[in-house]
Amino acid sequence: MTPLDLAGITSLNNPRQPAGITRRPRPVVMLNGTRLPAKAVISLDVTNNSHFTADTYRVELAVGGLPLAFGPSYWADSQNDQVSIGVSLGGETPAALIVGQVDDVEWDVTGRRITLSGRDLSAALIDNKTAEKFQNQTASEIAQALALRNGLDSSVQATETLAGTYYEIDHAISTHEETEWDLLVYLAEREGFDVWVSGTTLYFQPSPATSNPPYVMLWSEPGDGSFASNASSLHVSRSQTLSRDVIVTVRSWNQKQQRAFTVTAKRSQAKKSQRRGGTAQTYSFIRPNLTHDQAQQFAEAKAEEITRHERILSASLPGDNAMTTRATLRLVGTGTDWDQLYYPDSVTRRLSMQDGYRMDVRAKNHSVQDSVLV
Repeated sequence: MTPLDLAGITSLNNPRQPAGITRRPRPVVMLNGTRLPAKAVISLDVTNNSHFTADTYRVELAVGGLPLAFGPSYWADSQNDQVSIGVSLGGETPAALIVGQVDDVEWDVTGRRITLSGRDLSAALIDNKTAEKFQNQTASEIAQALALRNGLDSSVQATETLAGTYYEIDHAISTHEETEWDLLVYLAEREGFDVWVSGTTLYFQPSPATSNPPYVMLWSEPGDGSFASNASSLHVSRSQTLSRDVIVTVRSWNQKQQRAFTVTAKRSQAKKSQRRGGTAQTYSFIRPNLTHDQAQQFAEAKAEEITRHERILSASLPGDNAMTTRATLRLVGTGTDWDQLYYPDSVTRRLSMQDGYRMDVRAKNHSVQDSVLV
């Protein structure tokens, strides 16, 4: 089967790119603020991740195309280099897919190639350890302070609870050294927030995935052996185990209140016609010093986290700059319950002279008919 060109879907997902525009993907690689010649870029890979994980990149450069200032002699001793990578379609100036530090340099002497790889600017937070706990500051104040300390801008939603309150609940985190990034992830999880770095900005706020417009992936089979899709390959899978009802039980002993209690959250199939896979799956957790409300929130979050792995979607598509891990993906057109929203785990884009501009996505979700009952 051969995929058909769907200009309308391309335009829908890329509102700045009118339908029918000629694709001329060109690399836009900035090194320490200097744009490298396109002829110097042999290939590039950028992977954008979700779930508190750094984005990564790899760019392969032809030594003969590099400015003399960035030749092999420079890379023998350089430090603290910064790379910005984007892909231009149709001649526009693109937003960077990643701004990151250079972690590793490889020089292929015989092949006349230099390969740079690294992580986004959360790398500094990941590499820096701290014993500070900022007990008398809120999570948002801590995020702003750590962003400033690491030379990052910040986009932070204000919070009210002092960090020391969380440390009373979880004694372990207040008694050991950890990375600045682990501290931010810890606080984000307790606030129900997401935390990530994009460009030169640290974001600490609720996930925008459900408020951003979904990326549309269309599938249609006209019946003549062909298919129409903006994906060149599409695979979906489903766990029948996780499609059962899921019950999460949380037990806690609150030292201040001198009482123990148990709370339960249940994710139940709301669509009665769907075949069930047997009895409910039960998961139990023990968390000390939670309040009743905190335990209930933890149980509900765990029920959501466990069942979100029920349905997995992976696909390959022509590359664009619209898909993001901070928006949902909507599959349309299979005529089955696979048609629903998914949350991207990772989006990997590749540009090379041989293969052009391509991208792969992996996304997941539970069945949209599910609901959490408390």
